[in-house]
Amino acid sequence: MSAIEEHPYRPQRADARRNRERVLAAAAELFAEEGCKVQIEQVAHRAGVGVGTVCRNFPTKVDLVDAVVTQNCELLLEDARTALNEPDAGAALRRFFVRMADFQTRHRALAEEMSAAIPASTVSVKQALHEAVGDLMGKAQAAGAIRSDIGPGDVTMLLSAISHVTAQTGDPELRERYLSIVLDGLRPHDASPLPGEPVHFADIQKAKSRT
Repeated sequence: MSAIEEHPYRPQRADARRNRERVLAAAAELFAEEGCKVQIEQVAHRAGVGVGTVCRNFPTKVDLVDAVVTQNCELLLEDARTALNEPDAGAALRRFFVRMADFQTRHRALAEEMSAAIPASTVSVKQALHEAVGDLMGKAQAAGAIRSDIGPGDVTMLLSAISHVTAQTGDPELRERYLSIVLDGLRPHDASPLPGEPVHFADIQKAKSRT
């Protein structure tokens, strides 16, 4: 087949990629606004495509949710890796936690999906995100910026609680207030002894599997 014969097919592939990106962007917006109750027809309307286009890219709603969750995990992973390269480990960790709390507040339904049973499609990126957060905390602990008797799971649970309160009250100032309390509580100076052991992501997953 000549190069001339192949050329007409290239725009179709490019259009298909653009349509998929539009569907993902529309779904992310709608899930943030209304939660996972959003219907496929709403996503298609927001993306400006037909329902068939959505279903060709994401055969089920679960597939669409998983794709948006994966995309958001990748964005958080990029933020965590950027923070790892910053010279001030304590300041970098605080900024990342603010970013994570903001994500959980704006995308609470997706945050809950991210912390629930892990779809096969998101296993690798979610594991990489957990490792990056653990490395970020370890670096801050080694620098003496945060207390050494906590684990990444501890902080994730606290941030999740903050997003829950913010969603329940609708008051964004509460998020800033409680986030400041949590971040101050991470400081190593004059810290009260904690009962139990540091909580890690594996501990949270194990506890959920028992319920």
